[in-house]
Amino acid sequence: MISQAYRLNEFIPNIELLMYKMFCSPITTKEHRKEMNDKVNLLAGNIFADREMSMHPDVYKSLLETLTMRPNKKHYKKVTEYLRKFEKKEDVPPVLLD
Repeated sequence: MISQAYRLNEFIPNIELLMYKMFCSPITTKEHRKEMNDKVNLLAGNIFADREMSMHPDVYKSLLETLTMRPNKKHYKKVTEYLRKFEKKEDVPPVLLD
């Protein structure tokens, strides 16, 4: 999937930024997220969390690399919360978190 994304990057510049925007942007309205208490539940309205998807470590690496270029504390918390909630500890390589 990631290799396909990199091939797609030839046609669409910054595919990693697109993935970052998809992951961090909620798909619900602000009022709906407020009802779900998005201060506590950081993944409220997240398209991937709603489907409880497990993603490849390269996707997390891409998201974290994008965060280093566009730092945002809340988005970092979303990525780490997603890792904690939907990935098994043994499936997350330690290099990813370094």
